Amino acid sequence: MAAVSELRVPVALLSLSLAVACAVRAAPGAPASPEWIPGPRGRLRVDDGGDGSGVPVVFVHGNGGNRTQWAATLVHLRRSRRAIAFDLAGMGDSELLPGEPISVEGFARDIEAVADAAGLSRFVLVGHSYGGAVIAAYAGMRPDRLAGLVFADSAGDLHDTPDATLEPLRRGLRDDYRGFTEKWFESILTGARPETREAVLTSLRRTRPEVFIGATEAAYRFHLDADLARYRGPRLSIASWLFGNPVAIHRTTPDMPVRHMEGVSHWLMMDRPEEFDSHLDDFLAKLPR
Repeated sequence: MAAVSELRVPVALLSLSLAVACAVRAAPGAPASPEWIPGPRGRLRVDDGGDGSGVPVVFVHGNGGNRTQWAATLVHLRRSRRAIAFDLAGMGDSELLPGEPISVEGFARDIEAVADAAGLSRFVLVGHSYGGAVIAAYAGMRPDRLAGLVFADSAGDLHDTPDATLEPLRRGLRDDYRGFTEKWFESILTGARPETREAVLTSLRRTRPEVFIGATEAAYRFHLDADLARYRGPRLSIASWLFGNPVAIHRTTPDMPVRHMEGVSHWLMMDRPEEFDSHLDDFLAKLPR
C-alpha cells in the first residue's frame, strides 16, 4: 500500500476538521446557546449566537469534525453579527437516522434546515476542507440565499479521480481504518499547535467509521464544479496546507481569490485564529450591504 503521504487527493481531502475539545465561549452580550433543530435525516445540534448589523455567517466543519472547531472565530464574529455553527448529520452530536444515505448533497440539506430554523434570508457560508464541498453543493441548490462563500483549505472537484489513485485509500480504510486514518491526519497536522493536534485526533477517534468512510466516498462522486458554477457571487479561498496543491479549490476554480496562511496545519482556523479571522473580516467588509 502506498504511504499515506503519497495519497495526493485523499490527503488533500482531509477535511476532517475535528473539533476543539472545549465548549464555545459566549461573546460579550451575546451568549452562545447550543440547541437542537429537526434536520432532514435526524436532529441537528446547532450553536447560534451574536448580534449586530453584519451579514450572518454559517460555518460548516469537515468530515469527522463538529461545530466546536470554529470556537475562536464564533467568539470573534459574534461581537458584530450573528454567527452559527452546527454539526453535520452523523457527526459531532447530530443524529443520522438508520438507513439514511450519506452524500454531499445530503449534508447541504442540513445547511438549509439550519438556515430555515434560524430565519436567515441571506448569509455567508464558510466551509473547512470537506465542508468546502458541502457549501459548494448548497451554492448550487440555493445561490439566491448566499451573500458569499469562503473555503478554508478546501479541495476542488474530485469526481474524476482515477480508480487507481483511489484504491490505496479504499484499501486503507477497509483493512486498517484506525491506523490508516491516524497516519493520514498526522501527515497534515505538521505545524499544528499541541491543543489542535489533541483535539483533532480525539475527534477522529470518536467519529463512527461508517460515517467517515461514507462521507469520503461521497466526495469522489460529487460534481463540485457544476454546482459552484451556479453561484456567481463573492468567494474566497483561505489556504494553508493545500495552498500549492493542484487540487486546491483556488487552483481548480477560475478567478478564485486566495489568501495564504503559512506555518500552520490543515486546521488553520484552530492554529492561528487571529490571522484567519483577519482574512475573514476583510472579505466580509467588502460584501454589498
